[in-house]
Amino acid sequence: MLKKYLLKLIFSNAFFKEIYIKRRIRQKKDLMNEIELQSYLEEAEKFFLDKPICISVGLVRDSDNFANEGLVTERAYFPKYERFLKNNQISYSFYDPFRSNWMEEAEKYDLIIWHTDSDPSTQEIAESKIYILEKMGIKCFPSYDEIWSYESKVRANYLYKLYDLPTIPTYISHSKQDTIDYLKHVRFPIISKISTGSASFGVDKINDYNEAKKVVDKIFSYKGKDTYFKYQSQKNYVYFQEYIEDATFDLRVICIGDELFGYYRYPNKGDFRASGAGNYEKKEIPNEALELAYKVREKFGSTMLATDFVYSEKKKKYFIIESSIFIGIDTCEQLCINGVSGKYKRLDESNYQFIPGKYWIQEVSLKSYIEKNIN
Repeated sequence: MLKKYLLKLIFSNAFFKEIYIKRRIRQKKDLMNEIELQSYLEEAEKFFLDKPICISVGLVRDSDNFANEGLVTERAYFPKYERFLKNNQISYSFYDPFRSNWMEEAEKYDLIIWHTDSDPSTQEIAESKIYILEKMGIKCFPSYDEIWSYESKVRANYLYKLYDLPTIPTYISHSKQDTIDYLKHVRFPIISKISTGSASFGVDKINDYNEAKKVVDKIFSYKGKDTYFKYQSQKNYVYFQEYIEDATFDLRVICIGDELFGYYRYPNKGDFRASGAGNYEKKEIPNEALELAYKVREKFGSTMLATDFVYSEKKKKYFIIESSIFIGIDTCEQLCINGVSGKYKRLDESNYQFIPGKYWIQEVSLKSYIEKNIN
């Protein structure tokens, strides 16, 4: 996320922009031209609707794109959506929800597909505009209900509590005195998080009361506590979670209807945070975790939901860390068992079948959404 703000500075100067793009192509290899993109997309199986539909779609490009240079990032969502639309002969054009005439332009569409950025400013824009678009009678993917809890750990936790889902024991409060009272009795260490943040940014371990008190004093001060978003502070809320000391990995399970994918993530040595560490392992996932992920998505009512878990060996139980309707996707192999990529198919609550294949999560999601919501 910090990268996006640096990009704005770099891209304001044509010379530095050219140097940046050349270096990124040479070193990171995550920028592709049209030919490379098509080859990359064709690595996965194609998805087709059960029956043809006649609608007009507004497709929003990811903001981290290099369209003017004829390049696209590996993680961009819109090319996968676009491939699905083309393969199913669905009429579409690109739509820009950030322009002043966004309402007028939206009137020509039946459905708008928008992979929103995960920063607070974009989420505020997306929430307000998707709300209005749906009031205009235009379907949105994601919907307002889905975007409401995206990149908000606080809101997501309200849903976990509402539906009695097994989240890591979590304390949320907007009261300083209530929080101080809590700190006097809690068992340290505890994990402190900001509500909006991914890849372990804004996640800290607090080891004792004095350290926690300093954090709380900043949060409930006039300016609040600084975050890695320079324009937004953590103000007047705390989000604390119990430290699961015997958790050795995160397990991410991606659920789309009755199709599931997933992989394990491990922290770097000496750290407790697996998200963002880049240490992945793809292997078989226990039915218990698959069924829990399926239940979370059902309760949230989302088309696609990726839920991260930790497992406590002591308590013999999976705990929810957080959930998201969008995740970073680099490959069409989001699940592999014994070196074979594929997906799980839910047959019933105790029976999951592995089906080999390579799939773009974006296409699986869009197919599921259209078949459920477009008549």
